[in-house]
Amino acid sequence: MARFLFSKDKRTEESSAWPDNADFLWVDLGPEDRGQVKDTVKKLYSAHPKVIEHLLHGESHRPNLLVEDDAVSFMLALIPVSPERPLHHLSFIIGHHFLVTAHLSDASHVVDHAFGYVRQNHLMDEGVDFALYEVLKGHVVALRELANHLDDQFEDLHRKLLEHPYRDLAPDILKLRKRAMAAKHILDPEGAIFELLKSSDFPYVRKPNRPYFQDVSFLMDEVSTEVQATRDGLAEMVEAYTSLQSNEINKVMRFLTVISVLALPATTIASIYGMNFNIPEIHWSFGYWYSLSLMFVVTVILLILMKKRSGRG
Repeated sequence: MARFLFSKDKRTEESSAWPDNADFLWVDLGPEDRGQVKDTVKKLYSAHPKVIEHLLHGESHRPNLLVEDDAVSFMLALIPVSPERPLHHLSFIIGHHFLVTAHLSDASHVVDHAFGYVRQNHLMDEGVDFALYEVLKGHVVALRELANHLDDQFEDLHRKLLEHPYRDLAPDILKLRKRAMAAKHILDPEGAIFELLKSSDFPYVRKPNRPYFQDVSFLMDEVSTEVQATRDGLAEMVEAYTSLQSNEINKVMRFLTVISVLALPATTIASIYGMNFNIPEIHWSFGYWYSLSLMFVVTVILLILMKKRSGRG
């Protein structure tokens, strides 16, 4: 059911019914209010059909912003820490005297916390822009938790790579890199929205409240920078992992090459004595031991020469 928080005669009050003659009004629409969206918005102003479409189907869009004569609407997406959970979409409409928050797919703890904070501290008289700031602040705090989680996973993979450089970490690296790329795909347009909200040209944030939006925009930049740093670190980790795997393959190939080279003299000598010709040593009583000794001596000499050559390199 829709919730209404409003300021009237410098008092903050909550209601489950539409309030009359409110100075500032915050309307919160939850999953059970999908059928009331159009009528609710029409009571506030003449919204463009695209605004209603984005409210009802925001989960199919990236973060976006629509500018009208009487209001600005935008949508944000909160990426959950757990990859198994879906994105949480949160839509806003802000005018000079009203704010609409809509989370039609599921409940929003970010909105609930901000709604309760503004109500308990009687802050609606500070303006709908201040109420919007409280929601955005909670949104950025939740995004910071995601950024910290991605960074912790990156550090864990980095530690595993150093401790066990030849373990198969490729699936974990690629999975985390995909999550970081998806997060950046969401954070970039949201960062542009936050930049607009803090701008002095944005008409729906009053001058006394503008520092709040500058602060939350700065926090958003920090989150975006941290996620970008994780992406860059993962790209370098992929290169390091590939280099380690190539180095391991080179070691194996080098070992096999050394074995092949050392076995070559013995193979050559054995093939010579295996030919169907009258070889002088074939009737010699020490011929067998002579051939084995020859193989051994030639192999040892070759091994010494290889070690000396590798020592010079």
